Amino acid sequence: MEMGDKVGDKLNLTQKRMLELIRDNPSITQPTLMIELRLGKTAVQNIITFLRKNGYINRIGSNKSGYWEAIGEKE
Repeated sequence: MEMGDKVGDKLNLTQKRMLELIRDNPSITQPTLMIELRLGKTAVQNIITFLRKNGYINRIGSNKSGYWEAIGEKE
């Protein structure tokens, strides 16, 4: 099964926007995502968890000096 073939695997607008921000700036921080998306800390963390679990993003390196790798299909 290819990525994106799962039933219900469509991203909502906020998830798509976060993925776009991560693609544009792999070093983006959670506080910056909170500001850009106008969301709270928990909401940002939940979306990151969803994107990681479903294979859209991966964290390379440590939380402090690492970066995001967007590995999912572009929508």
